[in-house]
Amino acid sequence: MKLTQLFAYGTALCLASPAFAVDKAKVNTQPKLSLAKLQSTYKEAGSVTADFTQEVYQASLARTKTSKGSLKLSKPGLVLWETGEPEASVMVSDGRKLSYFTPDARGKGKGQVIERKAAELERQPIFRILTGSAPLDKEFDVKAESQVPGVLPEAKSFQATLKPKKPMGDLTAAKIKVNAKYLIEEIILENANGNTTKITLQNQSLGAKLPGASFQFKAPPGTEVVKN
Repeated sequence: MKLTQLFAYGTALCLASPAFAVDKAKVNTQPKLSLAKLQSTYKEAGSVTADFTQEVYQASLARTKTSKGSLKLSKPGLVLWETGEPEASVMVSDGRKLSYFTPDARGKGKGQVIERKAAELERQPIFRILTGSAPLDKEFDVKAESQVPGVLPEAKSFQATLKPKKPMGDLTAAKIKVNAKYLIEEIILENANGNTTKITLQNQSLGAKLPGASFQFKAPPGTEVVKN
């Protein structure tokens, strides 16, 4: 049954049954997730800092890899994504160049840095969402949403499944959990190949002034440099 048909059917029942009308009115008073407000929250902030836990599920291996660290994002295009465990790595963008540094590349005890154009970040959903550069209401449809308990018992969070309106590479869905202040607590990116990336954010802060020096990277002596 199409959504419009379902709505029309529910309206007919509402008119026929006063008791049902009361229940429906209660349902309609439930807050709805606003994608426009979610985007503006991050777009107007200008910067984001947070600790993260990332769980990457590889379908072909039926294996999940978990990592933890911290992130800093600032406009325009400044990114510092530091992973502390289980293996140290740093991803830094100064707005022009993107550097991915691993101190112990391939277990050889020798550092390696891979350099790419910073523009590549603009195609990554997680960075587009956290910088507010993605027009969410134009790029996604909300296919399912509900209210779930927040971090505090008295708080409520939104939980929603977003489906791309147009092809976005391998991305098939983005599931997000947003608190009452419209801060993203969790985001799960699902790919067509069955892989998923779940990122949980803690200690999140918006709008802090972050020094530009935080987003500069200089490879240590002896580091192997690979340019792509």
